[in-house]
Amino acid sequence: MRQAILNKYARPRRVLTLCLSALLLAAASAHGKDTASSLQQREPTDAERSSFDDYYRQLALSEAGAARPVAPLFAPAFEISRRRGQPWQVIARVDSAPRHSAVDLCRQIRSSYIYDAGAKAGTRWQPAAQPPTWHVWLARPNTICTAVAHTVLMDPGVPPDDVVALLRQHGELLQRARLLLAGNSQCIRQRALLFTLSAIEPAAAADGAAKMYALVFDSDRDTRVRVAVRKHRGEYAAWNVSCP
Repeated sequence: MRQAILNKYARPRRVLTLCLSALLLAAASAHGKDTASSLQQREPTDAERSSFDDYYRQLALSEAGAARPVAPLFAPAFEISRRRGQPWQVIARVDSAPRHSAVDLCRQIRSSYIYDAGAKAGTRWQPAAQPPTWHVWLARPNTICTAVAHTVLMDPGVPPDDVVALLRQHGELLQRARLLLAGNSQCIRQRALLFTLSAIEPAAAADGAAKMYALVFDSDRDTRVRVAVRKHRGEYAAWNVSCP
């Protein structure tokens, strides 16, 4: 009899618990969707495109001086986004013509410009605070540099000869780094992912190494791995990994 009474009151309690759990899951899901959608993006308006074309034309004229200005080979790329309730941030990026940076290295310089819709006409575009960035790839023998689909961000502090060597050896260095990923508790889940080299940077010297560099790899799961590479007597070795 006592057990029957307990079961009678336990059922509504279980139903209430299940309902509360469902409500909490629904709220968490809605919060996640709201967070994901809080960053809004859009394409540039005709007025923004036209305004940038005018600005860049005048910039090229002023930089050319008495010489004939060189028009950019590629259309500007726009990055336009905002957080909910904030004004749009409009950025235009322009790539220079590809050229040899070293015998075996091609380079493009990417410049960024930011738009202020509230400024007076003719003064709405200004160079962004971010300095121009260098994007490189291996040159083909006896061939002029032409644009490629994938480039690697190069820190100007890395000597071109080292950049060329690291571009050529990054696949082998990544294979060695996979063993290091397996031994790092923060990185172990990434050891089998597909990676693409995205940047080459200087790194702080360690273990008596005269020079250290960092290879930055992006995975197909939107994660990032930094591989510290030690240079010793002209040879390069994957030395350490981190997963920021």
